[in-house]
Amino acid sequence: MRLQTAKATPTLIVALLLMQPVSFAGTQAPVTDPSKVKEIDWTGLSEAQKKVALKVMNGSDCNCGCKMTVAVCRERDSSCRRSLIFARTIIDALREGKPEAEVARVVKAKADTFVEVKLPEDSGVAYKIDTSRNPLRGPKEAPVTIVEFSDFQCPYCAGLQSTLDQVLKAFPKEVNLVYKQFPLNIHQYARQAAVASMAAHQQGKFWQLHDRMFQNFSAINEENIKKWAKEVGLNMAEFEKVMQAGVVETAVQKDIADGAAARVLGTPTLFINGKRVQERSFEAFKKAILEELAAVKAPATTAPAKKAPTTAKPSGRQ
Repeated sequence: MRLQTAKATPTLIVALLLMQPVSFAGTQAPVTDPSKVKEIDWTGLSEAQKKVALKVMNGSDCNCGCKMTVAVCRERDSSCRRSLIFARTIIDALREGKPEAEVARVVKAKADTFVEVKLPEDSGVAYKIDTSRNPLRGPKEAPVTIVEFSDFQCPYCAGLQSTLDQVLKAFPKEVNLVYKQFPLNIHQYARQAAVASMAAHQQGKFWQLHDRMFQNFSAINEENIKKWAKEVGLNMAEFEKVMQAGVVETAVQKDIADGAAARVLGTPTLFINGKRVQERSFEAFKKAILEELAAVKAPATTAPAKKAPTTAKPSGRQ
């Protein structure tokens, strides 16, 4: 998950920890295989960029107290959130086209002023999230609703789409998916993409543009958004009018506010019938959905037994 670093409230901040001046780079065998760096999405990076990423990860210290580099910490300890964030910061900087020196500067600045955001401890809590005007995929009356707070430029959101498609195909009548906008300010065109998708929603083509943008998330910019809007069949005169008028900005802002109310800290964040999803594998989704379906059926199968009829005493009158 990409964490939102801007506008963090004090209640969400655990501590501000500075990187220690002691360097551990060079004292450990470097990681040379990208697949060994756990939970990192290398999609879209060239071989040259992958080499740069590994070089920076092997040359940057993780400040979690492990006395290892970011690369080695990711290889040995998949539970370390710091090395995960630092590694993803490196990947994102490369996706943005930054050169090696700038990538190294970005990750060092991140580590030097690192603020760790603690995920909410709200297991079992069901948030009431307004989905009345949001794009919906699947049957409207499905008993299980997945709400996705997402960012079109987020690589982890893009990577999740195939899993969500798999879930909807596995539960075609039981599950629907609602999309909520949560563009992060660290992504240059995320807000513009969010607004464009809602302009497409007004023409009944949200999911067509949604799919096109996620399929090309690393290429999102103003020119491509317009090109894809035309390719999916939007009325471009109406699209341009809505975009320029800011008509759908309110809808995007409402989704962001709804996310804040549900303690959304980054993207993607998902809820199943209002309950936060902690694991995002297909099997984890399946387990949570089956539990919700069982809960829906429970009242019908656990209805109290009918009382045996009482036999009235004869009154003596016929």
